[in-house]
Formats: sequence, structure tokens, C-alpha cells
Amino acid sequence: MSNLAHIDLETKNWYILRGETQYGPYDYAGMIRMVQNHELQDYHYVWAPHLETWQMLGECPDFSKDRMILLIKENETLRNEFSRREAQRKDIHSPVLGHNGSTFFDGDCTSISQNGALILINSPLLLPEDQVVIHFCASSSFPEGFKVLAQIVRKNFTKQRLNTKSALQYAVRFLQVQADGLTQIKSIIKE
Repeated sequence: MSNLAHIDLETKNWYILRGETQYGPYDYAGMIRMVQNHELQDYHYVWAPHLETWQMLGECPDFSKDRMILLIKENETLRNEFSRREAQRKDIHSPVLGHNGSTFFDGDCTSISQNGALILINSPLLLPEDQVVIHFCASSSFPEGFKVLAQIVRKNFTKQRLNTKSALQYAVRFLQVQADGLTQIKSIIKE
């Protein structure tokens, strides 16, 4: 077992920089809760005494996807933090089309809940907090197409690709879902 199971979750030595304002100190478990609740994004700067300088959260090894996976496996307290989701999530593969008012894109939804989705999108131009209209195309996952209004909450680089230009996965939070779409989402999650 690695030393990750013994990580100090309670010492409040993490700080967040948003604009010119510094917040903190926070404990590591609190930081992870903020990441999971989308209060803390990859583009926010963080610092702790063991870091030489402020780092963007998305580039900080303490919050890398690999480290989070190890922490979930090895630390029961953090495993419980990650398992507290507001809505069940289902892995799927469903083609999507969308736009943000100025740019059209295509992609593939890889995971969905009643509250949001993870989507591989063929556009690097979308940013967290952007609102997008997403059309979930009729597919084996969804018998009928439907639209949602969503807000991008996170932008991740990923090894999973649709093609040579789709190395970006976006986490979106649903703001509005067509009624028939919500019915289909609920149905697929129960399967």
C-alpha cells in the first residue's frame, strides 16, 4: 500500500486564488469536495506549503486524475467523499451536436446523469461557465433525440478520443432538459 492512504486530510494548509483574492486555508478533503461540487475548477490557482509556487489546479499533481483514483481506492474517508453524488451516473456512448451561439460542434456523450454529462467535444474553444445547447441524437442509448441547455463546468484533456481533434472532455451541468429527454435519461440510468 502506498503512502496515499495516510495523507493528511485535516490540516488546513491549502489556499485558492481567484482573481486578486486569496481564500483559505482549507483542508485537502475540503478541496476535493469543492472540486467534486464544481466550486473549484482546473483554471483556479492553488497553493500549499509543499508547492514552490501557485499552480493551476488542473496542473497540480495533488489533484491529478491518477492521484484521485489512487486516493479513492486507498482512503476510505475520501472514497466516501467521492461516492456522495446527487444523482446516479451511467456510462453511455451517444452522439451529440451543439452550439454556444457562435460555434457549432459535434461529439460523443460518455457519461450522463439527470443533472449533467461528460462529453467529448470536437472544439477547444468552449470554456467553463459557457452556456451551450446540446442535441442528443437518436441512438442505441436514446430512442428519440432531445435537447438540453447546459453550462460547462469543467474542461479536461483526455486520452479517449473520437478522432484526431477530440482530446477534450467537457463536464456539463444541465440547466434545462426537454421533458421527453429527462424521461429517457431516467430510463437509461435505471437499466
